[in-house]
Amino acid sequence: MDATTQQQYAEAFHALHRTGDPLVLFNAWDVATAKAIAKSSPAVATSSGAVASALGYADGENAPLDIVEGLISRMTASVSVPVSIDLEAGYGDTADAAAHSAARILKAGAIGINIEDGLAGGKRQLVDPEQHAAKIRAARNAAQQSGVRLFINARTDPFLLKFGSPEQCLDEAVRRAKLYADGGADGIFVPGLNDLALIERLVQLTPLPVNIMVTRGVPEIGELARAGVRRISLGPWPMMAAMRVIGEAAAAVVASKQYGTFLQPNG
Repeated sequence: MDATTQQQYAEAFHALHRTGDPLVLFNAWDVATAKAIAKSSPAVATSSGAVASALGYADGENAPLDIVEGLISRMTASVSVPVSIDLEAGYGDTADAAAHSAARILKAGAIGINIEDGLAGGKRQLVDPEQHAAKIRAARNAAQQSGVRLFINARTDPFLLKFGSPEQCLDEAVRRAKLYADGGADGIFVPGLNDLALIERLVQLTPLPVNIMVTRGVPEIGELARAGVRRISLGPWPMMAAMRVIGEAAAAVVASKQYGTFLQPNG
């Protein structure tokens, strides 16, 4: 992908984060799913958990960055829409590591990243927000050097890691969102938050576009749109649903000794 096209994709991706009409991302995990999603979606985003599972690794930066980078290169070469990557915690605990990882992902053709503050040293724990803000700042500097307006979606995990009461989790998410915005983040991603009233308050209390991940109990897309959410991610659910369908289909063929609907023209 040439630099001009990549920058155009980056600008288009930023513009997709609209109030009242949020960007809905049906997350991919390989080139085949990216191509299928790109037929009807204006952008493609990966789920780190789904990508790791497809590659035979546990989630949490266990899939080697070399392999992830190669996957992204093939993905961006295969679709004609912006591609955003779940970069987990930036593949390392330092700002330099985050800058290095962001530069590699940009080189592979991506125009956006998620970078989370709930993973350090391979363990799930909330890291110091200043440390995470430094990572965001370093990724932003790497993007500026590449000439691409990288969309940095800062993920914060108070709700996912049960930092405290829902009110305490919201206060901490807001505090971190402000620090991450100062560091150069373009969006705030709060997995585990599914209470509509708290979502509305988060939208009001942060200047960043709010990204909500679909989990059990999350309000419907229309409700989230009315609350001001500008991005909705399905995360690992598409892969989990696909694997369930494949497992059930395999069991049916084995049990029935019939091909069923699989031998179809162009199948």
